[in-house]
Amino acid sequence: MPEHRPVIHEEIFNLLYYSNGSFTFRDIHDLPIYLRKFYLKRLIQEKETEKKLVEEQSKKSKKSISRPNIRKG
Repeated sequence: MPEHRPVIHEEIFNLLYYSNGSFTFRDIHDLPIYLRKFYLKRLIQEKETEKKLVEEQSKKSKKSISRPNIRKG
């Protein structure tokens, strides 16, 4: 089943990279497939939620910036 290796290693990379060190390579590699899929799905959900919160905060901060009233020359 070598054709599945790139997919498996992509999953392992994503979990290692985006979980900020919560897992080791061995942890992920040895997980049953259904658990690896579960953690990937949850990680995606959390990152999407995080992205929405950042976007909302960005919109709020842009609205609350007051500009000085400076007249030119």
